[in-house]
Amino acid sequence: MLITFMIFAIFAVTMIAAAYNDATTMKIPNWISLALIVGFCLVQPFIFQSWAVLGTHFTVSGLFFLVGFAMFAFGWLGGGDAKLMAATALWWQWSDAAMYISYTTLTGAALAILLLLGRKFLPVSIFTSQIPLAMFKEEKNMPYGIALAAGALMTLPQSAIFTQAVGV
Repeated sequence: MLITFMIFAIFAVTMIAAAYNDATTMKIPNWISLALIVGFCLVQPFIFQSWAVLGTHFTVSGLFFLVGFAMFAFGWLGGGDAKLMAATALWWQWSDAAMYISYTTLTGAALAILLLLGRKFLPVSIFTSQIPLAMFKEEKNMPYGIALAAGALMTLPQSAIFTQAVGV
């Protein structure tokens, strides 16, 4: 029970912090990605399955790092988003990664539509809160950390690492 709480607390708090920071500043601080990596290392001994499974976690994360780096190089993704994506993927196995990509893509598409419509039809002067003001004021960039965090939080309860901790 304690390990389940640790996983949820570490993961959820860092994801919410990433989404909030990206929504308000269009940046994801390095400490968030580092906290995800350290959190994984703290949790792993309690739910260790095998060296092969641990290797899978590192392989998935490495692939996400390479893809994120390429997307950053082409200007399709910010550096903080790429680092968050790789650090988050450390928690996943292959089936979890597929879910994560699906959920992130869907929430990213919804966010893009919301931002496109909001930026076109809503005057920035109506916003009094920092979050929508920062998101809708920006003309070009999208705080994709929101989609990454949402996709991760939707994936976590179904992930192998979480179901292992819960004992399902």
